[in-house]
Amino acid sequence: MLYTFVLFSRAVRAWWDDFLFLLVINLIWLLAQLTIVLGPPATLGLYVVAQKVLNRELVGFGDFWQAVRGRFGRAWSWGAAQLVVYGVLGFNLLAYGNRSGVGFLALRYAWVLLLLAWFSLNLYYWPLNLAQSDRRFITTLSNAAKMVLLNPGFTFAYALTTLLFVTISVFSGILLGAVLGIWLALWGTLVVQDRLGKR
Repeated sequence: MLYTFVLFSRAVRAWWDDFLFLLVINLIWLLAQLTIVLGPPATLGLYVVAQKVLNRELVGFGDFWQAVRGRFGRAWSWGAAQLVVYGVLGFNLLAYGNRSGVGFLALRYAWVLLLLAWFSLNLYYWPLNLAQSDRRFITTLSNAAKMVLLNPGFTFAYALTTLLFVTISVFSGILLGAVLGIWLALWGTLVVQDRLGKR
């Protein structure tokens, strides 16, 4: 678990080098989530910016908007999957959360584990998608699953610390508006680069 914090600290240092620009990008990303339609493309744009920042390339608002406009369909293939999976599992937990019996208890545990597994896959999804030549949804999801299976302990620690950070950000409100999205994008990109042996 300690190594996930080492990578997180690197992400924060990378953010600090361009913090004014990245604060604005994070705010745009947050506002895009409120529109729903622009949510997935803006998330992809955030990861494109994060990758360029970490690779020490020149990056600007044009890179973000180009990713949003030019990869809209690819972003929404991922976004539609989020709506379906989180929607179905969330509905099951809400609809059957108070049912008694061993069977329903087992189902609730299974649904929570599936939610955690899906969340973990998505932590790897966009950094992998941008790093590989075949960027189809199924290919990227398959590679994310392989990364989870090859790094189970690391992934578990990474997912739990990310959930903790997201929870604190959402309930504090301050981190959500200022840094949540871009920190997660920088952190996730560093994690994938590390797992792929690039850093």
